[in-house]
Amino acid sequence: MTSASQIVTAYMEQTRKDLIASYQEKGLKASGRYAKGLTYEVSDDGKTIKAFMESEHHVWFMEQGRKPNKKKSVKELIGFALWASDEDSTTGGFIARWLKDKGIMANAFAVAYKIGEQGIQVPNRYNPGDVVEDVVTNEWFDGLVAQLADHFIFATVTEVERLFRK
Repeated sequence: MTSASQIVTAYMEQTRKDLIASYQEKGLKASGRYAKGLTYEVSDDGKTIKAFMESEHHVWFMEQGRKPNKKKSVKELIGFALWASDEDSTTGGFIARWLKDKGIMANAFAVAYKIGEQGIQVPNRYNPGDVVEDVVTNEWFDGLVAQLADHFIFATVTEVERLFRK
């Protein structure tokens, strides 16, 4: 018999695959870091099963967009744009990398400046949004609950039969 932990693990693996498919179908693949960084963990101490999924932090921006910088002085926007467009930066440079990964010929500084100033609205013509919300839905949750309910009902019936049948 499949354990509850195995059911949750299988469900998490399928969810990971579905999230990657959602992101690819929407044309959002750039570097592939999202798919590579999408991991999950399931733990079972015999009383509680805990499961979580982690991803690159930019999934939030793919899903929700990005607000403009709070500080919008020209000096601060230039600082942000320099940091975000610096390919040699170990902490910044994400705009330059994204443009390169997507094969887009654009000025990384100008793109970063505009993002800092205006933000990014999602959905937009390049990103329909709902990368995660199209997968992790109420139906997704109901499906997991149904599988676990079936498992626990079967396990309970089996145990009752073991105890009382002769």
